[in-house]
Amino acid sequence: MQGGSEMSATPVMEAPASLYKYLPSDRAATVLRKLLIRFSQVSVLNDALEFKPPLKGVATRPQLERVINDKIRQRFPDLVAAIERTYPQEIADRFVREVVSKGAQEAEDNFPKSVRTMYEKLDTNFGILSLSEIPTDTLMWAHYADGGRGFLIEFAPKHSWFWDKKQERDGFRHLRRVAYASTRSEKYLLDATDDDYLYTKNHAWEYEREWRIIRNFNDATVNCGQDGNGKDILLFAIPPDCVRAVTIGYKSSKESETEMRNIIAANPALSHVVFNRAVLKENCSVVVVSGG
Repeated sequence: MQGGSEMSATPVMEAPASLYKYLPSDRAATVLRKLLIRFSQVSVLNDALEFKPPLKGVATRPQLERVINDKIRQRFPDLVAAIERTYPQEIADRFVREVVSKGAQEAEDNFPKSVRTMYEKLDTNFGILSLSEIPTDTLMWAHYADGGRGFLIEFAPKHSWFWDKKQERDGFRHLRRVAYASTRSEKYLLDATDDDYLYTKNHAWEYEREWRIIRNFNDATVNCGQDGNGKDILLFAIPPDCVRAVTIGYKSSKESETEMRNIIAANPALSHVVFNRAVLKENCSVVVVSGG
């Protein structure tokens, strides 16, 4: 898998002014009380095709053989040199070609297993935090915020916490906008990019207008045990100054609202956080009223 395209270098200035996390009331309370948030394994997300782009093989056979030939010469330079010194050029070349051809055939035969292994390693080692550009989507309030009973946490996406990539072509540790496609053409594995694997979804999810940040679980702050799917719940610390506001759900109970206000009031580091209120209109649209 190759590095990402220009999306991997998305400058901070291109990030939206705010990003939002829809949460049920209990999870929102936990996030703000502890300033910890879960990065989820891809296998527990809603889209069953996450991290599974259509692939038609490892590479074209000539491309695959070139790659294997280069790797053999890089890894065993002394052995290749010895073969070329010991045997006539034609025989030495034929021997190397046979080794390369056998390696290419094994790579093609093992391709399905290799793809499964790669998916499992991504699922085991990396977690996703999904955020949305919009605070007023009725479906997202219904699906992710307990039918409007939950809350919306607003983040400042230009905060440095969201921009921690280690090198220019780093596909992780920084916000990336998700792209949506009605069809996804098959590619060879060696031609696939981070965009193909990590940041493209079916157009059916386009209403979510998602941005995501992916981090290595080695950087998690705490492991809180396992969820109902048997997956570790790995939480990452949130800097309090990257939290901007809390929107009260249009069906939030008075008890939940009071709890949320008490949590914010009890932490001086969150004194800047403001409250808004979501309102469900008669046409089933949602609006957010400032200072709710």
